[in-house]
This record gives sequence, structure tokens and C-alpha cells, in this order.
Amino acid sequence: MDSSDSQVRPISVGLLSPAWPREALPNGIVTYLENLSTQLKSNGHRTTIITSQVARNLIDTKIYCLKDHEARPHYLQKLISYIQYRMAPEATNQRRFRSLLVKTISRAISERGIQVFQMEESFGWAWWVKQSINIPLCVRLHGPWFLNGKALGVREDSLYRERVDLEGRAIGTADMITGPSQDVLDQTRDYYGLALENAQVIPNPVYPIWEAERWRLEDCDPKRVLFIGRFDRHKGGDLLIESFIRVLEEVTDAQLTFVGPDRTCLADDGRTWTLLDFIRTRIPGALESGKIEWLGQQPNSALNTLRRKALMCVAPSRYENFGNTITEALALGCPVVCANTGGIPEIVRDQETGLLHKPGDTNDLAEKIIRLLKDPNLAARLAAQGHIDAHQRFHPEAIAARHVDLYRSMCQAAPIHHTKGRNLHPWRSPRHTVGLAGSQVGRE
Repeated sequence: MDSSDSQVRPISVGLLSPAWPREALPNGIVTYLENLSTQLKSNGHRTTIITSQVARNLIDTKIYCLKDHEARPHYLQKLISYIQYRMAPEATNQRRFRSLLVKTISRAISERGIQVFQMEESFGWAWWVKQSINIPLCVRLHGPWFLNGKALGVREDSLYRERVDLEGRAIGTADMITGPSQDVLDQTRDYYGLALENAQVIPNPVYPIWEAERWRLEDCDPKRVLFIGRFDRHKGGDLLIESFIRVLEEVTDAQLTFVGPDRTCLADDGRTWTLLDFIRTRIPGALESGKIEWLGQQPNSALNTLRRKALMCVAPSRYENFGNTITEALALGCPVVCANTGGIPEIVRDQETGLLHKPGDTNDLAEKIIRLLKDPNLAARLAAQGHIDAHQRFHPEAIAARHVDLYRSMCQAAPIHHTKGRNLHPWRSPRHTVGLAGSQVGRE
């Protein structure tokens, strides 16, 4: 196949997703992959999804659900597995999952003619996959644990360090690395001491919204603030509630709508809070008066309706790799207030397409919210420019084209030389005190 022919022929791509479709699991990775897959197929390319969870009654030969490809073990295998599980339950479950993952991906490659496979860095799964396939492997940095784990406030114990090491090994030996923001790529390079010379920053795509369906100032509640995300330390829902104490002092008729599951939040003092307990403690009576309402987890199809009803969407994350809820709000033409952290300032230009607040600073967050509540015309101007910016920078056609160019370059590169059986640790650094050789999963 010559180079000119390669530019017009369709490419077959395999994609690993936590669930499918996004209605089955509201998740940033699933949203990104669904938008990407939809556009790739629209452009004539072929995609195959490997996933752990499929929506009920969804039957599609282009989707490989792991549980559907799990072989039924015979009696001796069951006995051995039972003994292994009793001795080391977590390590046994990890081995089972990785074995099934590799087997399913290999089968999909054979049956679907996949030319390039792309997956996340989580738990270092990509390292095992790479040893077992003969096509290029792309690892996308959706949220390395050394970043997201810290944002969640997890203990940096042996399990934390082991996961970080496993992810580093996978990142360091992948054929290609992409990330949705320059920040996550730079931090990964710095943390693991990796050059990642050919790595690319490709933002997550977001579909534009028709004019008739966009946010309009005259149609929204000018006193309503919207948060969409989990209640946990990472997403900063506690920071928003803290800031809302001051917001209500300045704008007494302001209201907050909280959308998302309650995963509990670890406070700075080490206490773990549920969402309702946190609200009742910090702003007594807010739930009963309607100043704050919690709608729980909502289907993706309902989110834009909620955005259109609010004056602004707020994303106060302690860290954010990219932020699909932000680009979705921008695409809708909805005003945003976001933390100036991670990849967010690569999405939102302060004072131009939204307002950025100092990360973790509840007073500054409150000031930005109050500013838009008192000046809704400013909110509308920022939203209009944000919509234009999102259309120009994150449109799926442009993003899909960049992915295809990358996949083609990987296919045209030198043949993949596998490293099965070798102990590769180019990414290891002295800060990591738990070695893979001493761990159960590292001895496979």
C-alpha cells in the first residue's frame, strides 16, 4: 500500500471503554470514545469496542463485552482459582481480568481486522495487552493515578504506589501516547522521567449544538447555579458548597442545583462526608428551603436541559485532566466558572470564554459566581464566545481527522518488536519505593 492509497483507505481501530454506550455509565472516557467512534464511522472508518459493561438489550457485533467471551472453567480450574482467591483475592481478580481482557482483544483483532488498538493507562493493563498483540498500541492518558489519586485524597500507600508503577510501565512501553491536554502530558513526562518524544495532545471532541437548542439568557433562571459531577474530593463539590455560603450572603435568592452521584468526600481534616450531611452542616436549612437541590445522577440526555435552565455551570475541580462537562457547556453556549487547574485553562480562556478561579480557593470561587449572578449580560457574552471557540477547536470532524492521521502514522511505522519476558523499567525513578518484582501482580 503506497502513501497516497493509505490516505484514502478506511482504517480499522479497536477502542477499550469502561462501558457502552455512555447512557450505561456516565463517564468522561465513555463520552470521549462514543463521540470519537461516531465520527470515525461517519467518515467511513471501522471501530470495534471492547468493554466490561454493555447497556441492557444492546446487541451489536462491533461491541465485544468481556463477560461474553469468558470461557467456562472445568472443575480443576475452579478449584485452583478458589484456592488462589482465598490466598490473594485482589491479585487473583486482577489476573482474571487481565487474562480475559487480553483474550478478548486478541479475538477482536483477528475477527475484525483491527489495525491499531487504543486504550487507557489505568492499572497498567496496556503493558499486558502489548505483550500479546502484533499491532500498534496507543495509550491515552485519561487520568494517571499519580494525578487523580492525589486529587481524590487517597493514601499514598503500597497499593497506591504499585498502581502508579504499573501505569508508568504501560505508558513507558506503549507505541504511542496521546493526552487531551498539554498539562497531563507534561506532568506524566516529569513524574516518570519519560521523554515521550512522539506523544501528541489531541483534545476530546464535543458535538456542536444547533442554534435553536442552545442556552439563552432570556430562557434561563438568572439566579441558578449548576454543578454536574460526582460528590467527591476530586470534583470539588464540597468547595462549591463552601463558596455558596458567601454567595447567599451577597445574592440571597441564588440557588444551586447539584447533579451527580454521592461518592462521599474526604475533607481536609480527614473526615469523610456524605453530600446531604455536608450541606446540612455547612448551610443549615438550604435543602428544605430549596436554596440547594440534589437531583442525583441523571441520564446524559437530561443534562443539556438542566444547563439551559441555569445561568452558569461551575467546575471547581481540585484537578482536571480535561473536563468534558466544561466543553459540553461551552458547546451549548452556557456560561462557565471553572478552576484554573490541570487542562482547564487550555479549554477556557479567562475573561474571554469563561471565568477561572484560583483552585481550592472558595472565596475566589464565590467572587466569580457572584460576578456573573450580578452581571448576567457578561455571562451571556462569555458564553457566546465560548460556543464559537468550542466549535472551532473541539469539533469531532477535526478531532477525528487528527486521530486518523496518528493511527496511519503508527501503521506505517516500523514493525512492532515485542518485549515479552523482558523486565522493562525505563520509567522507574527513586521516588517509587515499591518494586514490581516484589508484588503479586508483578510476578506474572
